[in-house]
Amino acid sequence: MSMGYIPQEILDEIIAKNDIVSVVGEYVPLKRRGNNYQGLCPFHHEKTPSFSVSPTKQIFHCFGCGKGGNVFRFIMEIEGLSFPEAVEKLAKRANITLPERELSPVEKKKIEERKRYLQINTAAAKYYHKVLLETEAGKVFRQYLQQRGITQEMIIKFQLGAAPMGWDNLYQFMRSHGVQPEELLQLGLISPGKQSNRYYDRFRGRLMFPICNDRGEVIAFGGRIIDKDSSPQKYLNSPDTPLFHKSKNLYGLHLAKNAIRDKDMAVIVEGYMDVISCHQHGITNAVAPLGTAFTPEQGKLLMRNSYQMAIAFDGDGAGMKATTRCLDVLSDLGCKCRVVHIPNNADPDEYLKTQGKEAFEQLILKSQDLIVYKISRLMENINIDSISGKQEIVEKLLPDLLKLSSAVALESAIREVCSRIQVSEKALWDELRQYRQKQQAGVSVAKAQETEATSEKEEIVSAGEMEMLVLGMLYTQPEKLAMIKQLGGGRLFSPALHKLYQAFEEQIERQGAVNSGEIAAEYSDLLAKCLVTAEKVAEKEQNVQLYILQLRQEQLDNQYQLLVRKLAEAEKMGATEEMLQALKDLEKVRQEKRECEVMRKGE
Repeated sequence: MSMGYIPQEILDEIIAKNDIVSVVGEYVPLKRRGNNYQGLCPFHHEKTPSFSVSPTKQIFHCFGCGKGGNVFRFIMEIEGLSFPEAVEKLAKRANITLPERELSPVEKKKIEERKRYLQINTAAAKYYHKVLLETEAGKVFRQYLQQRGITQEMIIKFQLGAAPMGWDNLYQFMRSHGVQPEELLQLGLISPGKQSNRYYDRFRGRLMFPICNDRGEVIAFGGRIIDKDSSPQKYLNSPDTPLFHKSKNLYGLHLAKNAIRDKDMAVIVEGYMDVISCHQHGITNAVAPLGTAFTPEQGKLLMRNSYQMAIAFDGDGAGMKATTRCLDVLSDLGCKCRVVHIPNNADPDEYLKTQGKEAFEQLILKSQDLIVYKISRLMENINIDSISGKQEIVEKLLPDLLKLSSAVALESAIREVCSRIQVSEKALWDELRQYRQKQQAGVSVAKAQETEATSEKEEIVSAGEMEMLVLGMLYTQPEKLAMIKQLGGGRLFSPALHKLYQAFEEQIERQGAVNSGEIAAEYSDLLAKCLVTAEKVAEKEQNVQLYILQLRQEQLDNQYQLLVRKLAEAEKMGATEEMLQALKDLEKVRQEKRECEVMRKGE
């Protein structure tokens, strides 16, 4: 069963019991700014916060990408859920029971299939775990973990396991419990043999690392050989499956997310053993990518808990390349990144074993920021004594300097670069200014090209701010409807905003107020923008009537210009009747403009 029709009063109760600041705060670090809260938008790349959450209106809006709405819309966007799924999630969060309905066959199949896949993965994890802890086949893996200094507590915490040697041990175990080959193939636990109807285990003779999503559900596996001669491939991960996409998950996140939030920093290490060793030594905010280059999706997962990242990859060539990639991804997302330099090219696991937690924490405190790390790397391969070398370093650093939103950070970075390569600060500021102008020119051209074909949605985004102010104020002050109708009503608004005004007008006349839950979902972004825009003005205690009158004045000015052109065309054509009508309309507009001006001046 699933939820059926939900009365509006239950939806209102769900909204009332899920404060939007609290809900959004579980995904985005927020800071109070006046009456609202701000943070970096989770829906697009940005370096300075344009994402606003209003506790009084219970809405969010991003002035960068335009997304906005109430708490239901936020959960739909951030989790990729349908409206019913978002309602169900928030109802559960607030301990509210929903009315039920019968699921459709397609819905039932989708839900049952995911549940079944999770059960199979859980069973596989338990099988591998039991092999490790209780069988003769797991003895060599137990000895390996003991040699690596991994405690029993960590083995249990991370559900470590072992895949025994042999072609089909897991396959036979699963088949004996009613699991079909097709299901195991879908999850990447087995592979087809050369002969038809023959299968073999994907993981054999490997230490097993269950990979969990941020809710702690087993979605995939990683396997590591402990005998370097047994396979050329040290690590083997599950392929992408209906449950798992390696570019969208992080190892250990389900165990680290609370510590990341508490410490306001994520420590990103390179591999499974590094994560486990970090947690064992008390660095519980450590996570790792899953054998691929760090991705924006992984960065956004971390940004639900903190914007500060410390990268502690290996110091070898591959590790430095991965560090640069990770820095670029995270800085593009607007994160504050630092690079932890581990002496003697050791990895975190090795360093923690020999030096301990306090020494590792000192490395984090002394870590290099993005600019310092990058210039150090560049200076290793570029001759800074030559003019061309200095120029090359500057050109490579300009994009990173432009990303710095803090004036203090930018000034400090420029001072550091100039000191390292021996150029004047004025020269570097000039280079940065020219580079910024080129970038802005490129953005302007791109925007001009985008607006050549304007869709209705684009019209909504670009609608006049004054119209949004008035609509936002009408939402909170429905008693102003009479004044708006007196001054033109729906005629005050562009086609893009006219429908939203009509919805406001209908609700106010019917029930005396606007209920955001009754506004069509297609207008949620626009509604949120109107409300946040109006709230900014309300904080300055501006007169609502003045904005309505100003909006009317702008409309009258536009009408006047149109009539002037119409009159000129009629005179040119000698169309006497059209001329007289245009003059009559012009006089009417002049009279309305005078009346409007008198009201604005309060005469």
